Amino acid sequence: MPLEGEWARSDVFRVLRDICPNADLDWLAMARMYNFDLDSLDDPQGTVPVTAWHAVFEHVAEALGDDAAMFDLFNTVDIGCFSIFDYLFACAPSLREACQAWVRFSSIRTNAYQIIFEEDASGGYVEWPVLEGRGQWRQNMFARIGWASQQLEHALAMRVPPITIELATAPPTCTSNFQRKYQSRLKFGMPHNRIRIPIGLLSRPLYRNDAHLYEIILKAANEELDRFGQNEQPLSRIANEVTSNLANGACTLPQIASKLGMSQRAVQRLLEKEGTSFRKLSEEIRRSVAERYLRGTDIPMKEIAYLLGFSELSTFSRAVKTWFGVSPKKVRDRSSYADCGTGEPAASKETEAQVTK
Repeated sequence: MPLEGEWARSDVFRVLRDICPNADLDWLAMARMYNFDLDSLDDPQGTVPVTAWHAVFEHVAEALGDDAAMFDLFNTVDIGCFSIFDYLFACAPSLREACQAWVRFSSIRTNAYQIIFEEDASGGYVEWPVLEGRGQWRQNMFARIGWASQQLEHALAMRVPPITIELATAPPTCTSNFQRKYQSRLKFGMPHNRIRIPIGLLSRPLYRNDAHLYEIILKAANEELDRFGQNEQPLSRIANEVTSNLANGACTLPQIASKLGMSQRAVQRLLEKEGTSFRKLSEEIRRSVAERYLRGTDIPMKEIAYLLGFSELSTFSRAVKTWFGVSPKKVRDRSSYADCGTGEPAASKETEAQVTK
């Protein structure tokens, strides 16, 4: 279910290409395989489909034989690789304003989602919504987390700032320096992809801030915002709203339409224009979420059923059998990752007791 018109900036591929110069990567073949324009990598305004944006990272990690490599590769790129977006953070007056700038200008990076920044009594968090139904996103997210953590490290002049990183996927089989650096502060199998920041850091002035320079950066960012001009694509908003509302049961057409401030008919027309329906879209998203939980976590079956909006475990089991042709237990049993650098399947770390919970 690729959503037509969803794009992300292609400069991330250029960076990936340049930091893997000795890898045996055929970028022309990848461009043909994943349907993106190879010339866009060197175009400052270039974009690629979000499905390709995800798939290429999975492809490269497999070619490298290291499913943790993206953490290190993107935690060590030079500040400025992503131009204005890097400098919006690095040169902001405070950490809070840096995070708010990411939210305000996230649509210059992609129209598939918007970054979230929220605060509570203990601090704040920056969250990247999970894009269900657009292919495997795990390696792409490892890269984004490596890059975002580096932004925080540089902005605060700390080698390891006291942040907590949560990832909605299984840990890699290999181990990166990034994982060694953050140790227990890096948590896998969580509900969200986000970085939590202690309240005491949010007001901290950033040492690179210069009021005049930041005014110039904001002007350039606003010009890019005018150029790309589109916030989250309407179809993406529907898909992302469905994903975020599965667990609370508020996932019917009337409920989603109300949350989006649209009429039911407007939602239906938009989906029909894209050759799908609300039922097909929500079914594909449920299937994608089920696969991620079953293959990438050890969350008990009953809890997965709840998170997907199923009131009964038996109903969930029947749905999984329809989607994958086997029971939830068998889907989970087959969820092995390759051993680091060997290409051999890794033995499942789940016990029979975990699988049958």
